[in-house]
Amino acid sequence: MLVQFNSSAQTQTSSAYHNCILNDTVYKKGIYRTFEEYKYNKPSIVDNYTFDNKNLWRTDELTGRKKKIKKRDVWGFSDGIKIYASWKKYDELLEQGRYCYFIDKGTKIVFFVSAFPFSVLPIPLPYRDEMIIDFNTGETQQISKKLFKEILLEDDPELLDQFKKEPQKGKKLLEYVIKYNDRNVSKIQFGNGLKNIW
Repeated sequence: MLVQFNSSAQTQTSSAYHNCILNDTVYKKGIYRTFEEYKYNKPSIVDNYTFDNKNLWRTDELTGRKKKIKKRDVWGFSDGIKIYASWKKYDELLEQGRYCYFIDKGTKIVFFVSAFPFSVLPIPLPYRDEMIIDFNTGETQQISKKLFKEILLEDDPELLDQFKKEPQKGKKLLEYVIKYNDRNVSKIQFGNGLKNIW
């Protein structure tokens, strides 16, 4: 009985893996409302939408009017070739696996206070944040050397030793996320109950 149960569990896991986007060679074109839709490559909106390099729009079939789709109402979308996650804007996933990776970059306004003469000046500053999405939970967070070391300490101590010896750790986070994903496919979880943070 125990062997039969394990075999069944392995079959379910194997089936889930084969139905997951990480195993697909073609991405279905459409909008993912939830993380689960992305995870299983099943966008729920596949018609009457457009992307203008900034916003997603839905066209009403009867009136022909376009209405902007709010970022908070979708997880992301695929154009059939690439996948974009909804964050501050729509960012392309550059790596997929146990941890998916994207770069969020843009301009933020900081305020400079001058003492004499007193003035407050808005100054635009470019930013570039490296982000990861936990494929098991859907949680998105900014990756740092510290966070990545914590992940490696728990999951891959051998790769952690390599990472510690890396002279330019901060510039090689994507490279090491890819290495981690290649080495830790077995740590990907499948099934229901994933939380959607968007």
